[in-house]
Amino acid sequence: MTDDYAQPPEDYWAGRADADAPPAGNLKPRKLSEIKAPPPTQWLAKGWIPYSEITVLVGEEGLGKSLAWVRWAAAVTAGRADQSISLPARKPRDVVVIVTEDNPGEVKARLALAGADLDHVYLFSSEADGTGNPVFGNAMNGDMATLDAYLSQQEIDAALIVVDAWVDTVAGSLTLKDSQQARQAMHPWKMLAQRHRLAVILMTHTNRMSTANTRDLMGSTAVLRQKARMVLFAARSPEDKESGGDYVWIGPDKSNVTGISDAVKYRLKIANVRPATDDDPGTTACLDTYTRAHTVIRNLLAEWKEQEDQATRPKSKQEQAQDAIREFMANHPNGCPTEDLKQHLEELEFGKTASENARKALGVSSPAGYGQPYVYRLNSQSSYSDPISQEPKNSRNTRNTEPSRAVRVPSLPTLPSFLSNGDELGTISPCHACGDPLDDGEHGHHQECAA
Repeated sequence: MTDDYAQPPEDYWAGRADADAPPAGNLKPRKLSEIKAPPPTQWLAKGWIPYSEITVLVGEEGLGKSLAWVRWAAAVTAGRADQSISLPARKPRDVVVIVTEDNPGEVKARLALAGADLDHVYLFSSEADGTGNPVFGNAMNGDMATLDAYLSQQEIDAALIVVDAWVDTVAGSLTLKDSQQARQAMHPWKMLAQRHRLAVILMTHTNRMSTANTRDLMGSTAVLRQKARMVLFAARSPEDKESGGDYVWIGPDKSNVTGISDAVKYRLKIANVRPATDDDPGTTACLDTYTRAHTVIRNLLAEWKEQEDQATRPKSKQEQAQDAIREFMANHPNGCPTEDLKQHLEELEFGKTASENARKALGVSSPAGYGQPYVYRLNSQSSYSDPISQEPKNSRNTRNTEPSRAVRVPSLPTLPSFLSNGDELGTISPCHACGDPLDDGEHGHHQECAA
């Protein structure tokens, strides 16, 4: 056998020039300067829903997030602006809807309540009553090819497709836990969006993890976040959860093409849409008025998670002691002897460290007068002013500021420097914690007050 590599490299490759010639076809290296780049991202709703891309709307089950796409779809079909997501007024366009969780009749009632033009809404299903969900695989075939063909007809001028919920339409042969198969399941939607220059919203649920990390909250598969151009999160604050849920917060969490917009707080509205019966209350819901949060949704999720953690975390001994102090001081609006408070906390079996730290956190001890016992006051009760700790933090309001008038400081009486027996009077300092005089050898605290 000939050792080809015994030849010089240039002779080796020269002998294979014809055999290794690139095959004929469209695949070849191209100069970037000659590439006809696609146009920049176009938006159905700027900063929220792009054309020719996939948008994922994720939220807890039963949250009311489906009412969001109903509101937006209604605006598209009516040619109406929706300022909550920067959706401008345009000519009315069609919306194709695939629903798997909600009754088609309920979807129709919600769209009508939201002001949709139902002639511009197409429910993609196999049965005349709107039931019979399509199943989509990993290629432009089967039900996806059928949908593609209908969108190619002149009768349908679709600007938006909504799949609620996307997981229910994925072929059983695909395992979404496998990231490669999950990507394959999403790829046809990307192709469909680009081919017809429309927006696609895929609805999905969050998982049940106790976290504020939006990456970890993504249900179904992490590929949803990776493959989607936009990710919108829907959530409720802890207060809304306790009250039964009057509001839904929605905001972009990820964007590959623009800055992240602030979240929007929608108010839920329940309205009568048909006569009530014993079996049917005759009501449905929509998203009514809205306000802006002035922060992104991920910040709100982190804040709410911290509130929930604080509410469920057991209180420390110091925090319990602080609660006891507040309750005790409610009956002493002008302050109380420090010793009385110390004794009260001791009777409640709080340790010295917890007791001292709680007192220091909430108030201050100061003598009622020269030679008088120390009195404890809460910070809100105390007239004590520390020129250092009470200094305002805003340096613009405090630096280089001259007093408006001179302040006269009264002179203090001269104290005797010798005891009656002729011994020199020593300097006696008070304890920082309780105010009692310190003995020799003690520095700043009594031994029983030492932390």
